[in-house]
Amino acid sequence: MFKTLIIDDEAHARESLSKMLAINYPNIQILGTASSADDAYEKIIKLNPDILFLDVEMPNGTGFDLLTRFPKPNFKVIFVTGFDQYALNAIKFSALDYLLKPVSVKELKEAVEKAAQQLSTPDGFGDLKNLLSTLQNPKNRKNKLAVPTQQGLEMVEIQEIVRCEAANGYTIIHLKENKPLLSSRDLKTYQELLEDYDFFRIHDSHLISHYHVLKVLNEDGGVVVMSNELKLPIARRRKSDFLEWIKNNN
Repeated sequence: MFKTLIIDDEAHARESLSKMLAINYPNIQILGTASSADDAYEKIIKLNPDILFLDVEMPNGTGFDLLTRFPKPNFKVIFVTGFDQYALNAIKFSALDYLLKPVSVKELKEAVEKAAQQLSTPDGFGDLKNLLSTLQNPKNRKNKLAVPTQQGLEMVEIQEIVRCEAANGYTIIHLKENKPLLSSRDLKTYQELLEDYDFFRIHDSHLISHYHVLKVLNEDGGVVVMSNELKLPIARRRKSDFLEWIKNNN
């Protein structure tokens, strides 16, 4: 049996989620609820839950602020939030689970089953530690991006990513040293996740890292030469924005 704590500043949200868990997961013990980060901190210390259902936006501190108070977390987190792009990007960056309000039973079941499975693995808390590191060191190229592949999650340092290439709804992550990774996420998702790390989408098929741009040539309407000597085309409609981006990042 797993133990859980529901943290949300909205009473109706806490009540609704409690009922959904009680109906669908009677084997999950609901230890209680909390309406603020301070209240949640005290209850986590006292009750030692296995899983937190954590709202991102709360009074007197966000859910992220709460997590930074646990440098070595021993619980899983399922975020529950409204649509906040910054919050969602941070969560997706580490491949953590989240539920958008209003919560659906189907998505709740998927998140709970995944959390339960991860609790039984040796490093089931690695994704949460990665999130905390990313939040504490924003835009650091040594931050690690969680890349979902057929084999599982690969944690890749941002500075190792040369480019991302679209591949029929998937994305090929090309790395400086290691073999490319095939990710189940599409290129648009990586564009949203990596824009803050000086990545630019020069073409429908190519998202590149400024860190690995070697030079820009005028041939064939515009070409970027990457650090591995590969030449990539710049889409005509993106060229002016790209040149402005290069100028601002130098």
